[in-house]
Amino acid sequence: MREWVVRAPIAALALACVVRHGAAQSRPPPERPGTATTASDTGAKLTRAAIVARLAGASEQQPAELAGLDLSGLDLSRVDFKRANLSDARLVRTNLSGAQLFGVTLNRAIAREADFSGAVLDIAVLRGTDLTGANLRDASLYAVVALGANLTEADLSGARLIGTLADAKLVRTKLVRTHLGADPANQPMGLMRTDLTGADLTEANFQGADMRKVSLVRANLTRADLSGADLSGADVTDADVSATVFRAIRGREKLRGLDKARNVDKAIFQ
Repeated sequence: MREWVVRAPIAALALACVVRHGAAQSRPPPERPGTATTASDTGAKLTRAAIVARLAGASEQQPAELAGLDLSGLDLSRVDFKRANLSDARLVRTNLSGAQLFGVTLNRAIAREADFSGAVLDIAVLRGTDLTGANLRDASLYAVVALGANLTEADLSGARLIGTLADAKLVRTKLVRTHLGADPANQPMGLMRTDLTGADLTEANFQGADMRKVSLVRANLTRADLSGADLSGADVTDADVSATVFRAIRGREKLRGLDKARNVDKAIFQ
């Protein structure tokens, strides 16, 4: 009996240590900037407040990790994303109007019918991003990388779109007054050209375009498909149209600079 009494406090102490050790292991790891726990971590729907809180602890040097989150339908207008990683995120019908999306990563994100009107997406990376039906009116997309992005039926009227869009899909995309031409006098990153190599521009709308507002000057249109596109007033001066498909285009009589485009003899008109 005495032996049990002596050892009982030792056993109790050991048990307490095990309990404390287990509790310590169950604690979440220290949070890094921009990784605060939000409703999405428990399966609940995220809110604007939760996203703003997560971004508050982030910076352009240490951006927030928002990859794979479902932000569909949220009002995130005018939010500064500080170069956040939004790869594989869902942004279906999300309101991002006027948002600061400078340098963000949106690879493979689903942003169908999202509102990016007036947003800044300069130097953003949008490889394989689905922007079907998105509103990008008056948005700035300078030096973007949008390889293979889907902009089918998106509205880029009045937007500034200069970057790499090789193999992108712009079927029935509205490009009225879109700035696609580079301005050599205002290019802090050096001469930039819009690269539409292999892009599908079938039935894209350039109606009402003019040389100052909607321009394909110096653009790379190699193998791009503009079948059925309305090119009224568009300017293709010095554009590379090698193997570019111009079948059944509208507004050909108002298309400017075709005689000054490169490789016109290799373009396909019939």
